[in-house]
Amino acid sequence: MATDRAKLAVLIVSYCNPDDVVRCLKSLINSDWKEFEVFICENGGREAFERLLAMVAGPGQILQQIRQGSDVLDQPGGRFAAVSKCQFRSRTNVVRLGLATDNLGYGGGVNAWLEQLLGNAGWDALLVLNPDTEVDSHCLSELMAKSAEGYGMIGGTLVFDHVPDRIINYGLHWSPTTGRVVAVGRNASAGSAPSCEEMSRIDAISGACVLVTRAFVEEVGPMTEDYFLYMEDLDWGRRRGKHRIGFAERAVVRHVGGTAIGSAVDPKKRSYLSIYLSARNSIVYARREAGWRWILHFAFGLLYAIRYAVMGAPKAAQITVRGLIDGALGR
Repeated sequence: MATDRAKLAVLIVSYCNPDDVVRCLKSLINSDWKEFEVFICENGGREAFERLLAMVAGPGQILQQIRQGSDVLDQPGGRFAAVSKCQFRSRTNVVRLGLATDNLGYGGGVNAWLEQLLGNAGWDALLVLNPDTEVDSHCLSELMAKSAEGYGMIGGTLVFDHVPDRIINYGLHWSPTTGRVVAVGRNASAGSAPSCEEMSRIDAISGACVLVTRAFVEEVGPMTEDYFLYMEDLDWGRRRGKHRIGFAERAVVRHVGGTAIGSAVDPKKRSYLSIYLSARNSIVYARREAGWRWILHFAFGLLYAIRYAVMGAPKAAQITVRGLIDGALGR
């Protein structure tokens, strides 16, 4: 049984979306898990960092700035040009906002804080949250309870914000044949648990909300950064080795999805950056993991380009092809 004295580090990577971060933090205020600290990496530059700080820790906001202290986590360094130490006004949990020295991408933003945390003994597990998520009051407790059962990577009930009775996915499965990433359990009823067969197919938990233990991080290592965005969660899960994947169905997380770069479920609403990175990274990963079959994955990717063209989105089709080519060339 997990004890709420176990320390949890909550990591959030932001890119010029302070409204989402505020919403996420407000949900954490209501958590029944007592021992956690929040670490935010702002990838959008100094102006975005200052705007975020004003929105979360300005007069009457949910946080208040506190004295930095001598803890290395409170000081600029590594890949942070500035760090602001805050605290919830309504509870004692600390929230640190870090200004990244550059746009590090999603994996880089997570790793920037991981690099600092690995030298600190004060945490037992790590929860990576997208800024556009909202956790249920029992979410952290349920995830930590599952980790106490011996699981190294744990997911919860990730639901659509606009359709909260439907699951986005239980986890992710990579097809060695096509290279496509499949959302296992898409549109299942919220509160349901994956079957044994579905659990056996899950290669990783979605990076929108994934808890990993300290042992997982120390043995598997950090996220791979050269994807910039997308595939780093799948890559992390497929490198897990002996660490088992668990699912906590009572840990509910609402996810808007794509508020920063437009990675919407509807293909017509996806941003060009989302389309490009999805295509590029599918080939980058395939070249690492699929051997010669990456050529087949490239061919399947071209079918997606054709689909965009048929849908009347020639620019999206062109960007898909460019992403596939850049992935093949290692760019």
